[in-house]
Amino acid sequence: MKKLLFIFALLYIIPSCTNKRSYNEIMINGFDNNYSEENTPLSAFIDTIEVIPLTSDNNGVVLTNPQKLLLYENNYYILDNNRLLCFEASGKFIRFIGERGHGHGEYINIATFVVFNDTIKLLDSFKNTLITYTLNGEFVSEKEAAEGAFSNVKDAVFEKDNVLFMANYIYNEKNDIYTRWNTLTGKVSVVDNSPVKTDGTKEYVGAHSFCHYDGNIRYILPFSDVIKSTNDNTVRFRTAKRVLTDSELRDMTDYGIMAYSTHLNDFVGFSNIFETENYLFLTFSNLEYTVVDKRSNECFRSNYQYDEDAEAFPLLNILSSKKDSLIGIIDVEYYNHLKKEIQGYANTKCGQDYGYVVVVYHVK
Repeated sequence: MKKLLFIFALLYIIPSCTNKRSYNEIMINGFDNNYSEENTPLSAFIDTIEVIPLTSDNNGVVLTNPQKLLLYENNYYILDNNRLLCFEASGKFIRFIGERGHGHGEYINIATFVVFNDTIKLLDSFKNTLITYTLNGEFVSEKEAAEGAFSNVKDAVFEKDNVLFMANYIYNEKNDIYTRWNTLTGKVSVVDNSPVKTDGTKEYVGAHSFCHYDGNIRYILPFSDVIKSTNDNTVRFRTAKRVLTDSELRDMTDYGIMAYSTHLNDFVGFSNIFETENYLFLTFSNLEYTVVDKRSNECFRSNYQYDEDAEAFPLLNILSSKKDSLIGIIDVEYYNHLKKEIQGYANTKCGQDYGYVVVVYHVK
């Protein structure tokens, strides 16, 4: 009899634990209601906008496809077309970091890069190595990663000394989206994954699916209404939209952009996340952005599409955040079409001689 009562008690406890939310979970309001279908003025959360033309001093340096941008010690580091370039805060080109080749200290394919403790580290997915340089671009060391650690890596950041946090592509049934690599022990561990699978293609959750702020890493997952973090604090959005179940995600064997297109009436989640002192900034593709005020736990959404006839200067191609700034980079042709809408924020002249401009949105 006692054994039977114990079983019934266990059956009662298990569902209770399963359905119980983390006490560190913060609920965000306003997602369904606070939405604008038009590019709205950024004055609600942006103070000023700074525009920095990137120049090369006739060195023939031309950007073609900027993928990642970091500001460190007043220099901009930009990953573009398998090259890492360094520019001064004024926009003047300084140097390339590293050289392409099969030799020691050279790279074949830069999956991403990290600037950490006054060093620059390239993650070479072809050689499966972490290559370290000084800020001046001088080679320091090369370390081979655990087998396969970099094969699907999309982006990375040092979570702490010797521990690299990595965001990975989803490839068929390999859906460990976030992993850690301990550079001392060589151990690779899984941080989080998703049930979704792809059909022969590599797909990412987002171009910048995590952010690192004040010692905490927040990250997003496909179709999820929850923003997770490495310090176990979660953010959940209140919404009347239907959130896909784990069972539905497991049945998704062709995850990619078309998977999102068939669920636009559901909660599709986010593809990029950035953080400042007072705000979380999230986007879904280039369709809309969501701004969360961390002080009130309220959010609002706005259209994010590029439109030459927009009445407000838009948020375009945000690639990183730094302290209280969002940093983006746009083609000068786009900028020249839109610069009339930047009046009241900044007054920066930019001619056709520049290929790209860095746009720094200073957040309130």
